[in-house]
Amino acid sequence: MKSQSGFIGYKAHKVHCIKMGHGPELLIAFHGFDNDAGIFAPLAEQLQEQYTIVAVDLPGHGQTDWSDRYLKIDALMAIVQGIRNEFKTERFSLVGFSLGGRICLNIAQYQPNWINAMYLIAPDGLNKNIWYQLATRNPLGKMLFKRVLDQPEQWIDRLAWLKKYRLVDESRFKFARKMLTDRNVNHKVAEVWPLMSRLIPDIGKVKWNINKYGIPTLLIMGKYDRIIPPASGEQFIKNIKDNAHLYYVESGHALLHKASAAELARIINPDPVS
Repeated sequence: MKSQSGFIGYKAHKVHCIKMGHGPELLIAFHGFDNDAGIFAPLAEQLQEQYTIVAVDLPGHGQTDWSDRYLKIDALMAIVQGIRNEFKTERFSLVGFSLGGRICLNIAQYQPNWINAMYLIAPDGLNKNIWYQLATRNPLGKMLFKRVLDQPEQWIDRLAWLKKYRLVDESRFKFARKMLTDRNVNHKVAEVWPLMSRLIPDIGKVKWNINKYGIPTLLIMGKYDRIIPPASGEQFIKNIKDNAHLYYVESGHALLHKASAAELARIINPDPVS
Protein backbone atom coordinates (compact mmCIF):
# COMPACT_ATOMS: atom_id res chain seq x y z
CA MET A 1 0.00 0.00 0.00
CA LYS A 2 1.37 3.38 -1.00
CA SER A 3 1.29 6.29 1.42
CA GLN A 4 1.83 10.00 0.95
CA SER A 5 3.01 12.48 3.57
CA GLY A 6 1.99 16.14 3.68
CA PHE A 7 1.04 19.09 5.87
CA ILE A 8 -2.09 21.13 6.60
CA GLY A 9 -1.29 24.73 7.51
CA TYR A 10 -3.06 26.55 10.33
CA LYS A 11 -1.76 30.00 11.28
CA ALA A 12 1.95 29.46 12.01
CA HIS A 13 1.50 25.73 12.59
CA LYS A 14 2.09 22.74 10.33
CA VAL A 15 -0.05 19.67 10.95
CA HIS A 16 1.43 16.50 9.50
CA CYS A 17 -0.86 13.98 7.80
CA ILE A 18 -0.37 10.65 6.07
CA LYS A 19 -2.64 9.68 3.19
CA MET A 20 -3.18 5.94 2.79
CA GLY A 21 -5.51 3.90 0.59
CA HIS A 22 -7.42 4.86 -2.53
CA GLY A 23 -11.08 4.19 -1.75
CA PRO A 24 -13.93 6.54 -2.70
CA GLU A 25 -14.79 7.59 0.89
CA LEU A 26 -12.67 9.87 3.07
CA LEU A 27 -11.79 8.57 6.54
CA ILE A 28 -9.98 10.97 8.90
CA ALA A 29 -8.01 9.17 11.61
CA PHE A 30 -6.73 10.40 14.97
CA HIS A 31 -4.23 8.38 17.02
CA GLY A 32 -3.74 7.96 20.76
CA PHE A 33 -1.34 9.37 23.33
CA ASP A 34 2.34 8.80 22.49
CA ASN A 35 1.46 7.37 19.05
CA ASP A 36 1.55 9.00 15.64
CA ALA A 37 -0.37 8.82 12.37
CA GLY A 38 1.59 5.75 11.26
CA ILE A 39 -0.19 3.58 13.83
CA PHE A 40 -3.13 3.37 11.41
CA ALA A 41 -1.10 1.76 8.61
CA PRO A 42 -2.18 -1.87 9.33
CA LEU A 43 -5.85 -0.86 9.49
CA ALA A 44 -5.53 1.31 6.38
CA GLU A 45 -4.08 -1.69 4.53
CA GLN A 46 -7.30 -3.57 5.26
CA LEU A 47 -9.63 -0.67 4.39
CA GLN A 48 -7.82 0.80 1.40
CA GLU A 49 -10.41 -0.31 -1.18
CA GLN A 50 -13.29 1.49 0.55
CA TYR A 51 -11.50 4.44 2.12
CA THR A 52 -8.88 7.03 1.46
CA ILE A 53 -7.47 7.42 4.97
CA VAL A 54 -5.95 10.67 6.16
CA ALA A 55 -4.22 10.03 9.49
CA VAL A 56 -3.28 13.15 11.46
CA ASP A 57 -0.30 13.66 13.75
CA LEU A 58 -1.89 15.42 16.72
CA PRO A 59 -0.05 18.40 18.24
CA GLY A 60 2.73 17.17 20.49
CA HIS A 61 3.18 14.04 18.36
CA GLY A 62 4.93 12.91 15.20
CA GLN A 63 6.01 15.55 12.71
CA THR A 64 3.35 18.15 13.56
CA ASP A 65 4.85 21.55 14.39
CA TRP A 66 2.64 23.21 17.02
CA SER A 67 3.64 26.14 19.21
CA ASP A 68 0.37 27.20 20.88
CA ARG A 69 -0.15 26.28 24.52
CA TYR A 70 -3.42 24.49 23.77
CA LEU A 71 -5.27 22.80 20.94
CA LYS A 72 -8.66 24.52 21.05
CA ILE A 73 -11.86 23.63 19.26
CA ASP A 74 -11.56 26.40 16.65
CA ALA A 75 -8.09 25.16 15.71
CA LEU A 76 -9.28 21.55 15.54
CA MET A 77 -12.17 22.46 13.28
CA ALA A 78 -9.85 24.53 11.06
CA ILE A 79 -7.58 21.49 10.64
CA VAL A 80 -10.52 19.30 9.68
CA GLN A 81 -11.79 22.01 7.33
CA GLY A 82 -8.35 22.08 5.71
CA ILE A 83 -8.60 18.35 5.01
CA ARG A 84 -12.12 18.79 3.60
CA ASN A 85 -10.84 21.53 1.32
CA GLU A 86 -7.86 19.45 0.21
CA PHE A 87 -10.09 16.54 -0.79
CA LYS A 88 -12.95 18.72 -2.04
CA THR A 89 -15.56 16.91 0.01
CA GLU A 90 -18.24 18.05 2.43
CA ARG A 91 -18.60 14.81 4.36
CA PHE A 92 -16.25 12.18 5.74
CA SER A 93 -16.06 9.41 8.32
CA LEU A 94 -13.98 9.46 11.50
CA VAL A 95 -11.87 6.89 13.32
CA GLY A 96 -10.18 7.63 16.62
CA PHE A 97 -8.10 5.52 18.97
CA SER A 98 -7.90 6.39 22.70
CA LEU A 99 -7.04 10.14 22.82
CA GLY A 100 -8.05 10.28 19.15
CA GLY A 101 -11.52 9.11 20.19
CA ARG A 102 -11.86 12.24 22.29
CA ILE A 103 -10.93 14.29 19.23
CA CYS A 104 -13.68 12.57 17.21
CA LEU A 105 -16.24 13.22 19.96
CA ASN A 106 -15.42 16.93 19.83
CA ILE A 107 -15.96 17.01 16.08
CA ALA A 108 -19.28 15.19 16.52
CA GLN A 109 -20.30 17.79 19.08
CA TYR A 110 -19.54 20.83 16.93
CA GLN A 111 -19.97 19.65 13.32
CA PRO A 112 -22.15 16.52 13.26
CA ASN A 113 -23.47 17.42 9.81
CA TRP A 114 -20.02 16.73 8.36
CA ILE A 115 -19.89 13.11 9.54
CA ASN A 116 -20.96 10.01 7.60
CA ALA A 117 -19.94 7.51 10.30
CA MET A 118 -17.79 7.39 13.42
CA TYR A 119 -15.56 4.53 14.62
CA LEU A 120 -14.29 4.86 18.17
CA ILE A 121 -11.56 2.41 19.21
CA ALA A 122 -11.05 2.27 23.01
CA PRO A 123 -11.96 5.98 23.06
CA ASP A 124 -11.00 8.45 25.73
CA GLY A 125 -13.55 11.13 26.61
CA LEU A 126 -16.65 8.98 27.18
CA ASN A 127 -16.65 9.91 30.85
CA LYS A 128 -15.46 12.97 32.72
CA ASN A 129 -12.08 12.30 34.32
CA ILE A 130 -11.97 14.35 37.50
CA TRP A 131 -8.25 13.68 38.03
CA TYR A 132 -7.35 14.76 34.49
CA GLN A 133 -9.34 17.98 34.80
CA LEU A 134 -7.78 18.63 38.22
CA ALA A 135 -4.28 18.14 36.81
CA THR A 136 -4.81 20.37 33.77
CA ARG A 137 -7.47 22.97 34.65
CA ASN A 138 -7.17 23.65 38.39
CA PRO A 139 -4.27 25.89 39.58
CA LEU A 140 -3.53 23.78 42.67
CA GLY A 141 -3.97 20.60 40.64
CA LYS A 142 -1.49 21.85 38.06
CA MET A 143 1.09 22.46 40.79
CA LEU A 144 0.61 18.97 42.20
CA PHE A 145 0.73 17.45 38.70
CA LYS A 146 4.07 19.15 38.02
CA ARG A 147 5.41 17.96 41.37
CA VAL A 148 4.42 14.37 40.59
CA LEU A 149 6.21 14.51 37.23
CA ASP A 150 9.28 16.17 38.77
CA GLN A 151 9.55 13.68 41.63
CA PRO A 152 8.23 10.39 40.23
CA GLU A 153 10.05 7.98 42.55
CA GLN A 154 8.20 8.93 45.72
CA TRP A 155 4.85 8.73 43.93
CA ILE A 156 5.66 5.30 42.52
CA ASP A 157 6.33 4.13 46.09
CA ARG A 158 2.90 5.41 47.12
CA LEU A 159 1.26 3.68 44.19
CA ALA A 160 3.07 0.45 45.09
CA TRP A 161 1.58 0.71 48.59
CA LEU A 162 -1.90 1.17 47.08
CA LYS A 163 -1.32 -1.83 44.80
CA LYS A 164 -0.24 -3.94 47.77
CA TYR A 165 -3.64 -3.38 49.35
CA ARG A 166 -5.44 -3.85 46.01
CA LEU A 167 -6.55 -0.23 45.79
CA VAL A 168 -4.77 0.02 42.43
CA ASP A 169 -4.73 -2.93 40.01
CA GLU A 170 -1.57 -4.29 38.36
CA SER A 171 -2.38 -2.91 34.91
CA ARG A 172 -2.93 0.67 36.10
CA PHE A 173 0.17 0.45 38.29
CA LYS A 174 2.33 -0.57 35.31
CA PHE A 175 0.82 2.19 33.19
CA ALA A 176 1.48 4.83 35.87
CA ARG A 177 5.02 3.55 36.50
CA LYS A 178 5.89 3.80 32.82
CA MET A 179 4.28 7.23 32.58
CA LEU A 180 6.28 8.52 35.54
CA THR A 181 9.64 6.78 35.18
CA ASP A 182 10.17 6.65 31.42
CA ARG A 183 11.79 10.01 30.71
CA ASN A 184 10.36 10.29 27.21
CA VAL A 185 6.84 9.37 28.33
CA ASN A 186 7.11 11.65 31.36
CA HIS A 187 8.04 14.56 29.09
CA LYS A 188 5.21 13.67 26.70
CA VAL A 189 2.65 13.63 29.51
CA ALA A 190 3.83 17.03 30.76
CA GLU A 191 3.41 18.45 27.25
CA VAL A 192 0.35 16.68 25.85
CA TRP A 193 -2.03 16.50 28.81
CA PRO A 194 -2.23 20.30 29.22
CA LEU A 195 -2.17 20.84 25.44
CA MET A 196 -5.30 18.72 24.97
CA SER A 197 -7.07 19.90 28.11
CA ARG A 198 -9.44 22.29 26.30
CA LEU A 199 -11.02 19.46 24.32
CA ILE A 200 -13.46 17.96 26.81
CA PRO A 201 -16.57 16.82 24.92
CA ASP A 202 -20.08 17.34 26.20
CA ILE A 203 -21.21 13.72 25.98
CA GLY A 204 -24.90 14.59 26.34
CA LYS A 205 -24.67 16.86 23.30
CA VAL A 206 -22.64 14.27 21.36
CA LYS A 207 -25.33 11.63 21.97
CA TRP A 208 -28.06 14.07 20.98
CA ASN A 209 -26.23 14.84 17.73
CA ILE A 210 -25.72 11.16 16.94
CA ASN A 211 -29.47 10.66 17.27
CA LYS A 212 -30.50 13.84 15.48
CA TYR A 213 -28.18 13.40 12.51
CA GLY A 214 -28.38 9.59 12.43
CA ILE A 215 -24.60 9.12 12.62
CA PRO A 216 -23.72 5.40 12.59
CA THR A 217 -21.33 5.04 15.54
CA LEU A 218 -19.31 1.92 16.35
CA LEU A 219 -17.46 1.51 19.63
CA ILE A 220 -14.72 -1.12 19.63
CA MET A 221 -13.47 -1.93 23.12
CA GLY A 222 -10.84 -4.33 24.46
CA LYS A 223 -12.44 -6.85 26.82
CA TYR A 224 -9.44 -6.59 29.17
CA ASP A 225 -8.79 -2.86 28.81
CA ARG A 226 -7.98 -1.34 32.21
CA ILE A 227 -7.25 2.13 30.82
CA ILE A 228 -10.60 2.62 29.03
CA PRO A 229 -12.85 -0.02 30.66
CA PRO A 230 -15.53 -1.62 28.44
CA ALA A 231 -18.19 -0.45 30.89
CA SER A 232 -17.67 3.11 29.69
CA GLY A 233 -18.71 2.01 26.20
CA GLU A 234 -21.78 0.24 27.54
CA GLN A 235 -22.83 3.42 29.34
CA PHE A 236 -22.23 5.57 26.26
CA ILE A 237 -24.51 3.64 23.89
CA LYS A 238 -27.52 3.85 26.20
CA ASN A 239 -30.30 6.04 24.80
CA ILE A 240 -28.71 6.35 21.35
CA LYS A 241 -31.56 4.47 19.68
CA ASP A 242 -30.22 2.28 16.86
CA ASN A 243 -27.31 4.49 15.81
CA ALA A 244 -24.58 3.19 18.16
CA HIS A 245 -23.25 -0.35 18.54
CA LEU A 246 -20.62 -1.81 20.83
CA TYR A 247 -18.13 -4.53 19.87
CA TYR A 248 -15.63 -6.34 22.05
CA VAL A 249 -12.19 -7.55 21.00
CA GLU A 250 -10.06 -10.09 22.88
CA SER A 251 -7.46 -7.51 23.85
CA GLY A 252 -6.36 -4.91 26.34
CA HIS A 253 -5.98 -1.26 25.42
CA ALA A 254 -3.45 -1.72 22.60
CA LEU A 255 -5.98 -2.51 19.87
CA LEU A 256 -4.28 -0.87 16.89
CA HIS A 257 -1.66 -3.38 15.83
CA LYS A 258 -1.10 -5.63 12.85
CA ALA A 259 -2.52 -8.76 14.47
CA SER A 260 -5.91 -7.15 15.13
CA ALA A 261 -6.17 -5.07 11.94
CA ALA A 262 -8.25 -7.61 10.00
CA GLU A 263 -10.72 -8.03 12.88
CA LEU A 264 -11.12 -4.28 13.30
CA ALA A 265 -11.62 -3.87 9.55
CA ARG A 266 -14.39 -6.52 9.54
CA ILE A 267 -16.21 -4.60 12.27
CA ILE A 268 -15.80 -1.26 10.51
CA ASN A 269 -16.53 -2.61 7.03
CA PRO A 270 -18.43 -5.91 7.18
CA ASP A 271 -19.15 -5.79 3.43
CA PRO A 272 -15.80 -4.99 1.79
CA VAL A 273 -15.51 -3.93 -1.81
CA SER A 274 -14.55 -6.97 -3.87
